[in-house]
Amino acid sequence: MVMAMLTLIMLSMLGMLFMAQTKVETQIVGYDQRSNQALTHAEAGYAEVLARMSADSDTANFIGEPAGTPSPGWGRYVVLASGNSAQDPGVNQTAHDGLDNDGDGQVDNAGERYPEVSTRQGDNAINYPWAKVHYKLNGSNQLVLFGDHDNDIQTPPVSNLVRGWPIIVITTFGEQTTSGRTVEVEAVRMPFDIVAAAIYAEKDGFDFKGTQFLVSGQDWDPYSEAPIAGNPQVPGIVTTGRDDTVKGSLVGAQADNVDGLGGSPSISRSNVDLDLQAMADAYAKFTDTELSAGTYSHEAYGDLDHYTVVHCTGDMHISGGLSGGGILIVDGDFVCSGSFTWYGLVLVMGDVEFTGGGNEVHIYGSVLAGGEGDNEQAVGGNANLFYSSIALNKLSQFNPYSIVNWREL
Repeated sequence: MVMAMLTLIMLSMLGMLFMAQTKVETQIVGYDQRSNQALTHAEAGYAEVLARMSADSDTANFIGEPAGTPSPGWGRYVVLASGNSAQDPGVNQTAHDGLDNDGDGQVDNAGERYPEVSTRQGDNAINYPWAKVHYKLNGSNQLVLFGDHDNDIQTPPVSNLVRGWPIIVITTFGEQTTSGRTVEVEAVRMPFDIVAAAIYAEKDGFDFKGTQFLVSGQDWDPYSEAPIAGNPQVPGIVTTGRDDTVKGSLVGAQADNVDGLGGSPSISRSNVDLDLQAMADAYAKFTDTELSAGTYSHEAYGDLDHYTVVHCTGDMHISGGLSGGGILIVDGDFVCSGSFTWYGLVLVMGDVEFTGGGNEVHIYGSVLAGGEGDNEQAVGGNANLFYSSIALNKLSQFNPYSIVNWREL
């Protein structure tokens, strides 16, 4: 009987130990599950921010800064409920960062913090109480950009202070009952890669007319309508054909009308052969306005601060009074005989012809000519074709934000 009692006691103790171990393991599994769910919720938070930062044309959902010069102090909170930004341990850092964070024109005023915007999740919202987005800055409160810092399509884009789109930093907190996880990511918009030049042409047959035109590889500011002092220059014209053939098409004083890198005439052989058709196909997917072949005048398709994509499915003739900004894609030939102003990129599969008497043409950005037509590239009249890194950098808005760094806090 004594032995039986001892055996029962030992078995009871072992049972209690196994029950305690099972309880601990169940708690561990439960905590691990809740922790993973909290991490998933945090990741869903920055996913919403990335989507809404990339939706430039969606006025109902876009949360980014209005077009124009980026403000170093800009930022936003996306919250499930008003006041949730107070849960951010770093919410008060903006009160003494030396910047205007709430857009009221004052620096470090009492209680200054990034404004809140509501989540767009709707019913059954994933539980990330707050997500914060702001620009990445260096120690001197300068914007850290990501882009083609040296204007060379063959070198990879890098973080820099001179050219590109601002890098954004997103911090988001996710929770599930007693578990909480905080994640921080950095995201960039990939630059819009094109050969740096006022005109890129895939054939070397050019016809220059008169001496009133200007093809300039200086870096022009479209806001001030003047070259930016000190900025690197690029060739006025690059061609995948023979650059000496293009130079031979200039007669007398016309040589001074193509300026830029290397002096006048600034014409170079391109060491990059762009696939213009693939580029046109890719960006035609973003078309805001589709036009059939024909003559167009007195139309406006966006402007310098409101980029759009216009796609003409055949030959396009501009007879005057047309303006816009963004990407103009022409599947056929492009003829401009009247006043025309465009900011960004003019991408033509066929031939280009700029002509006309008293009507001015201003393109700030770049013209890409595939030369699939039967004619030469004609430049004359009062055509002003200006390379502009400012206008071209804005094209990155057509590329969504991509994550380049991820860490858990």
